[in-house]
Amino acid sequence: MRGPMSIIEKEGKTVEQAIEKGLKEMGLSRDEVQVEIVSLGSSGFLGVLGGRPAKVRLNVQVQPRVKRIVETILAKMGFPGTVRSFSEDGGRLTALIESELGENPLQANNGAALDAMEYLIGKIFHESEQDIHLDIGGFRQSQGNHLKTLALELARKVKETGQEQKLAPMPPHQRKVIHKALENHPDVRTFAVGEGDRRRVIIAPRQSPSTGSASSPQAGSGHRPGPAPRPPDTARHSGQTPRQAGPQAPHKPRPQPEAKPQPEPRQKTTGKPGRRDSGRKPQVKPPRPQERQEQAPRSGMGQASRPVKTQERAESARQAAAPPPQAAPPLSPGGQETGFVPRSKKKPRRS
Repeated sequence: MRGPMSIIEKEGKTVEQAIEKGLKEMGLSRDEVQVEIVSLGSSGFLGVLGGRPAKVRLNVQVQPRVKRIVETILAKMGFPGTVRSFSEDGGRLTALIESELGENPLQANNGAALDAMEYLIGKIFHESEQDIHLDIGGFRQSQGNHLKTLALELARKVKETGQEQKLAPMPPHQRKVIHKALENHPDVRTFAVGEGDRRRVIIAPRQSPSTGSASSPQAGSGHRPGPAPRPPDTARHSGQTPRQAGPQAPHKPRPQPEAKPQPEPRQKTTGKPGRRDSGRKPQVKPPRPQERQEQAPRSGMGQASRPVKTQERAESARQAAAPPPQAAPPLSPGGQETGFVPRSKKKPRRS
């Protein structure tokens, strides 16, 4: 079987030509497929117009192909043998091999050669819906009985000692026998560890449902004992007196840090607070020009002088209160003035 090509459909001028195309494409013989005719086809009018091709459906048969491949491998290995029959158990298909040899080499070393050939067959038929297994002379059945007996014996040891038992690395079908033999055992449980061909089964005590812990502190539940408690470091923790604990080193006083010199307090001054009296005379800030006052000579009445700024404001107020200048009179046709305009009086300047 070549992947998803377990069922294919082919067309041809005739049914035989369609079958030959399918067998050539899949690389199978006629007895390894089941042929289903979908359409016989027709030649049409005069064998030219309106003709339809024949169509067939080829379904690969697993058993004939397994038989051919297994017998080919045995011939290449030099082991004379043939596949006599098949047995089906659900999704499991077992090919029963018969050999003319009394002690077949396939059974040697606990069936290592038979396991290798079974692994190769499984890779070839990896797209099959059934798991394909090989057996010769009832070897698989006797091997399964031996594994069941071994599993029960190791389970008894685990129950007595409380320690887990490790089995040798096994192929998947042998590990499955161990798991199935002890799946309902009340005192032990099984699990597998490792990768690839080094994967093995471990039988460990079953955890107690009441306490949730293993039946023994050394059970193979995956937990390991923690580190030993640390011994006490001092006599107070160990419960011994200082004399029993041994001589102790004399206590050394802790050095005290040197005192830092304190800064001298600042002297208060008679002037502003927070400043030192440097002996210098306080400087008087001169007034701004616009704030200067113009001192007038004092009269006998004792009148005070006015500021210059006040005089300027009074002058501006008088100018604003003065009447606006009169407009010029109209001119006569000869260009002479018709009216008399008096001259403006000049205001005397104040000293």
